[in-house]
Amino acid sequence: MIAEKIKMQHMLIRYLCVFGSLLSLRVMAHDTFLLPVQETYPLNSDVEIRMSSGLSFPEQTWGVDKSRIEFAGIVLNEDMISSLSYSQSKEYLSIGFTAPKSGVVTAAISTKVRSGTIDSESVDAYLDEIGAMSVVKEAFHELPGKPSLQRSYVKHTKTFLCIASCDGAKVFMTRPMGQKLEFVGTSGSSSIFQLLFDGQPLSNHMVKVKNAAKETIMLMTNENGKFDIDGKVAGKVMLAAVALTLPDEPDGLYHSDQATLVISR
Repeated sequence: MIAEKIKMQHMLIRYLCVFGSLLSLRVMAHDTFLLPVQETYPLNSDVEIRMSSGLSFPEQTWGVDKSRIEFAGIVLNEDMISSLSYSQSKEYLSIGFTAPKSGVVTAAISTKVRSGTIDSESVDAYLDEIGAMSVVKEAFHELPGKPSLQRSYVKHTKTFLCIASCDGAKVFMTRPMGQKLEFVGTSGSSSIFQLLFDGQPLSNHMVKVKNAAKETIMLMTNENGKFDIDGKVAGKVMLAAVALTLPDEPDGLYHSDQATLVISR
């Protein structure tokens, strides 16, 4: 009887370890994004944008806690909107404001740095998720023993919407908001976007394009950090990219900046 109980306990521990590892991978893989409730709002109306995370865009599964926000910039044309209201729910964080004039709203939010460890069994999956090259994996696996990986990350989200009219939308979409990693539009095109890191074009970098049908397209930026989504996706679309900052030594801190942009095609 005692031997049977010990056997059952070992099975339970193994199950919990496997379940915990899978849960960890699911949490690592989620997207964080801003989603306007409407694409166009009437003048002087109450505007609502929802910040949420989900395992598959555009699912709003977890609301981001307001305490996690480091930077929130809501710009109407060229004017910053300072009076923002917040409302928390399980599925999303609601960000509200009143639009005093017509034009284009650019909303950008960056979270505070979060850090932690990834257990050795989940390191490869994590490095895959953030787009690390194979040489990074090899360097880490050359470390003695089975060390955990030290990581930190910041999430940068962004979206656009219109008040009364979308006139001049292309012009305002090209303006950076100063996030570490962000997408901007390009002048003269509604389908070509640019990925910036520290305000500079991020060339030859992978970008994921996801639509409401939960399809994912993989693209690469060119030497100018630009990529074209014309003819590839339609409807509500999320652009996503991750920039990894490597430590000086393989056992150091691996930091990732993760950026998303939600647009309507």
